[in-house]
Amino acid sequence: MCGCVPSSGSSSAADRAPVQVSSEELITSQLFADSGLFTATELHISCENLANKDVLSKSDPFVVLYCRDKRSGQWTEAGRTEVIDNNLNPVFVKSIAVKYFFEERQPMRFEVYDVDDRNNLNNLKKQELIGTAEFMLHEVIRAKDQILRLPLSDKGKSAGTLKLHAEEVKEKLSSDIAHLTIECNGSTVSYPMLYRLFRSDGGSFFPVYQSEASRSTNGNILWHQVKIPAASLFRDDQSRQLRIELYEYSSKGSHKPVDAKDFQFSAVLDGFKLGTRFGTVVFKNVSVEKRASFLEYLFGGCQISLAIAIDFTGSNGDPDVPGSLHSMNMAKNQYIQAIRAIGETLQEYDSDKNIPVFGFGAKIPGIASTSHCFALNGNIFAPEVHTIDGVLNVYNKNMGKLQFSGPTNFAEIIRYFGDFAYWHVSNGLVFNYFVLLMITDGLITDMENTIDEIVRCSGLPMSIIITGVGDANFHDMDRLDSDTQPLFSKKLGKYAVRDMVQFVPFNKFAGNAQELARQTLAELPKQLVDYMTAMKIPSNAPIGMPSGPSFYTLKQNEFIGRFMNTGMGENATQLIKVGYPVMDIGAFSNALKHGYQNTLHC
Repeated sequence: MCGCVPSSGSSSAADRAPVQVSSEELITSQLFADSGLFTATELHISCENLANKDVLSKSDPFVVLYCRDKRSGQWTEAGRTEVIDNNLNPVFVKSIAVKYFFEERQPMRFEVYDVDDRNNLNNLKKQELIGTAEFMLHEVIRAKDQILRLPLSDKGKSAGTLKLHAEEVKEKLSSDIAHLTIECNGSTVSYPMLYRLFRSDGGSFFPVYQSEASRSTNGNILWHQVKIPAASLFRDDQSRQLRIELYEYSSKGSHKPVDAKDFQFSAVLDGFKLGTRFGTVVFKNVSVEKRASFLEYLFGGCQISLAIAIDFTGSNGDPDVPGSLHSMNMAKNQYIQAIRAIGETLQEYDSDKNIPVFGFGAKIPGIASTSHCFALNGNIFAPEVHTIDGVLNVYNKNMGKLQFSGPTNFAEIIRYFGDFAYWHVSNGLVFNYFVLLMITDGLITDMENTIDEIVRCSGLPMSIIITGVGDANFHDMDRLDSDTQPLFSKKLGKYAVRDMVQFVPFNKFAGNAQELARQTLAELPKQLVDYMTAMKIPSNAPIGMPSGPSFYTLKQNEFIGRFMNTGMGENATQLIKVGYPVMDIGAFSNALKHGYQNTLHC
């Protein structure tokens, strides 16, 4: 065990957008907790006198933390900070959560980067390394005031200093969300201003939120509404000392502090104003939203149902040829490894463990064109198999009957799965949540259609987990994994109502199934709670029972109905009645036109 809480990926957080600490990793880490006693710990990070990697400006640094797994010896990413523009002395708002085990030596390594390619923040090879530092976690725990300074180096040369401040998380944290809006009234300044919020602990103040920069309009500076976990802002203790610091914004990143005031959240709840040198800070729309935790939803009986979609495009390679990602050598097959590592965790939260399994990007028996949504067991009207073992059995049995093709289209499967989730909602089955695991080896070729479907489904009880296998360039996947900016559908003319997509490259955690599962599922608890909270579904909601025909029966009847006016409706009904395996709708139509001789044998 390396003692690292799952990282939720990088976030670019320049002064153009707010930045905040997330306590979700600490709140939900017990779901993936290792055996043994540990202390939940937050690491607060800043740097001093960084080596400058830019010529015409200053570096835009961010920090990545790795821990070394004691079983595999591999370095695994534990988390990363936001990006701070043009600053060689950055103080990062985003902390990193780790687990401290008293009885273990826990090697860790920091890498500090300068951003060279903002479109590929997750690809560290496209960024420039500033410096590295290694340490043992117990060093900062035992340091005076839990503050440790580490010299950074790059190829033997000094690259600055990294300052580390450890904070023990003693309380059992809630999932409550604090809401507030901050204004500065009566301001006479003409330049943009931003502010930071700090939380006190043990005589120190830790940054937990940074606003965007905003300029005065008619003497008032207005900032975006703040929604921040109460556990991060005041550790669920409204009497805890907080601090607001005002800064004069600088495009070069070296914002100038101009004033600071201490206060308590309990006072803000009663209506509160702070006089500063540049106007009166006013707190508005202040409230604490009570939220059930992920575990409370699970304890209440919420069902998490898994579906799997597998990429069978030609770029995977012929399974009989060495090096194929669908290799017949099961030990080298990345699809099998990903299915088992992720699926075996999720199936334990599914009461019946019946898993729909789809394929895309192949030509199937009975149809000449590429299918972008077919049932791997041969029946689109009953695509479920039992348990992950059943998934792997049907995968091994039927893969050889497919002709790998292309392109790589996601939209059709997401649309089908979205309809499945909507059927449950429309039937009052509100205590169900659905996870679509898509495993692929390449870039999406129907990106805009895929975004349309994700935006359409963002208000439904579902998440999409994309695992990239092989060595392809997955930079477009970061666009779908919209941690920093919501997806926008041009076709629908609206934004996604929440982030529901998580992308993880398989090779980053190859050989470490436990860490792959952790990283892949890291955002799922938050996504589920966000949905349930937005829909005002309590953690003790009635589970409910379906009434009327099932989703698959409705789909079957719908497709039969399409052929009634063509005179083939009775044929369609007869085909299904005798058990004709309809792999996808294209094959179904083909069978109706050409008779029974094209029977699929999956």
